[in-house]
Amino acid sequence: MEQARVLLQDAIRFQQALMTSSFQAELIDGASPVLWYGRPTEKQWLTIGTNPSRGEFFERDGTVRSGESQKFYWRDQSLDDYLQDERAHEATLEHAAAYFEAGRATTSWFGKRGGAKLEALLEGMGRSFYDGSALHVDFFKYATWRQMGRLRTGRQWMEHPMSLDLLERTIRYVAPSRLIVLGQENCASFEGFTHNGHVETYPSARFELGHHATLGVPMVGLHFKPSEVFVGLGNGRDAFGLHHGSYAKRDHLIRIGAAIEASARHYFA
Repeated sequence: MEQARVLLQDAIRFQQALMTSSFQAELIDGASPVLWYGRPTEKQWLTIGTNPSRGEFFERDGTVRSGESQKFYWRDQSLDDYLQDERAHEATLEHAAAYFEAGRATTSWFGKRGGAKLEALLEGMGRSFYDGSALHVDFFKYATWRQMGRLRTGRQWMEHPMSLDLLERTIRYVAPSRLIVLGQENCASFEGFTHNGHVETYPSARFELGHHATLGVPMVGLHFKPSEVFVGLGNGRDAFGLHHGSYAKRDHLIRIGAAIEASARHYFA
């Protein structure tokens, strides 16, 4: 827990720096840093996305989530006070840990237990967020008003040295048995991929395999995002005439996950 607290405090310090930068207007001020989604345990797989969405902190009507609908800690104090508040740190870490246990997960992105989205692809690979065998983190730990991909300097801030340091230390803390990097642009930010492939029956589902350059953790990089099927695929059809929208169906995602897992096991053996 102490390591997690130190990591959170350093994330708060970077948030302080961001709030005095040119990126400040894009950040949701009261949103706490999101270290992870789920409870870190041993030998988990770690999926890596981009950054928290505004929906993790706000209802659809724009009000701040509270009570049973609250997903992560909402800061109503200054960052200086938050940095020193151990009770707030405990609440921040517990909200993040209970994300799937308490039924707070954003199922439109992660998928329901037994549903589609990223959860279905993981199920095809033999893992799940809901049994704790998989955990999710984001490349950039801070929620923004707009999607990072639409921000001109988004990638610049994601790859800021402090952001990259926080990500690597998060991976070290979780000590996963495998990384799954979501999205071609995110894959390009990781060194260590050495093999490119695609799923034969779903040729637009391209992926990479390798080992993290400094940590040596096996990595799978997806050139598509199972929760956002058109990201990286385009609104079209694959070589067999199957519309990319069909890739988002549960049965297809399970097959895609199983095929990637078969390639990964062969590669990492």
